[in-house]
Order: sequence, then structure tokens, then C-alpha cells
Amino acid sequence: MSTYLYLKEHAFVNSWVAGGKIPISPASTYKKLERSGIFTPDENLIHTSTVDLRAPNLPYRIGLGSRGGSITGVTVNGVPFPDNPKIDFYEEDGLILSFSSRLTRSVARKLDKKACVKILDILELKRVIDHQLGVASISGCCKYTSGHQRNHFLKSDEDEWQAEYRLFWPIAESREIILPPNMAEPVILW
Repeated sequence: MSTYLYLKEHAFVNSWVAGGKIPISPASTYKKLERSGIFTPDENLIHTSTVDLRAPNLPYRIGLGSRGGSITGVTVNGVPFPDNPKIDFYEEDGLILSFSSRLTRSVARKLDKKACVKILDILELKRVIDHQLGVASISGCCKYTSGHQRNHFLKSDEDEWQAEYRLFWPIAESREIILPPNMAEPVILW
């Protein structure tokens, strides 16, 4: 699978190609109320419940911040409500780098990016960054759903156009790392 990184400015290409400093930001940086480009309202949300805990018709309220709970045997007017044997409903921040497996002008436009690089070896890039951060990342392709469940690799199907491959580190504050040369090659978008 080819992996591409869309960049805000052409000047950022050099760090990926010739080596240099790059910032890595927490997932919460990309959270906004409205879904637009790189921003989503459910970024950094972990939601594993069998029912949507944000639904207005629930007979109970589970607040954001719940981990490892369960609710069983609830009835409403004599009607059983679905059991929730495992409730995780919380925000978890961590550093992310998001790439795309798609190289298209439309993705660049939607992300509001002007430049792009092709990552030459995503596993080598992961190794280099993991070493500098001192923590092994979790990596993989994002999956997309029309349902309510979310995690760092399970996103709304409204984001499916991004075709994301992510690296995630359980570090909550921004970091800068130094890339060696030849991590990527420039790609001409226009």
C-alpha cells in the first residue's frame, strides 16, 4: 500500500525529503464541532457501548469519562432495554500522524493542503519516530462506520474519503522530532 502525506505548505516537503524537524500534534488538535477537512467532532473519542450513549431516548445517562462500566437488566415501561456489558465512553488524547492511501487532487483540496509527499517506507518511518519518542506507536488503516462506536482507528463514514493510515502514540502533548533524509519523495499534485 502506498502512503501519502498531504502538507499545508510546499516548504514542509523538505523536512520529509531531505530530513529535518517535524511537529506531531495530539488528536484533540483536530477536534472541532463541525466536520471540515482535517477536523472532526469525534476525534479522540473512545465509544464502545452497544448503544449510542448520546441518544436522547436513553433511560439512563452515562457521562463522558466512563470506562469499563456495564448496565444490564434495565426496563422502561416493562420493555427491556439492550444490555451494555462493556461501556467505554471517554476522550483519550495522544499524538497522531495521519496519512492517506489515496493520491488525488480532491483529497488535497478537501484537506486544504498545497503539497504532498509519498512515504517511502511507513514501517521505517514508524521505527524512527517510535525511537525518538521512546514509545511504540499503534499503527494501521482506519475503518469507517455509520454507527456510533469510535476509537482512534474507527471513524465516521463521513471521513471515509480520507482513506487514512494512522500512527498513534499515547503521549498527550505536542512533540517535535527530527527525520533523517529520504523518508519520503515529493509528489506533484497540480
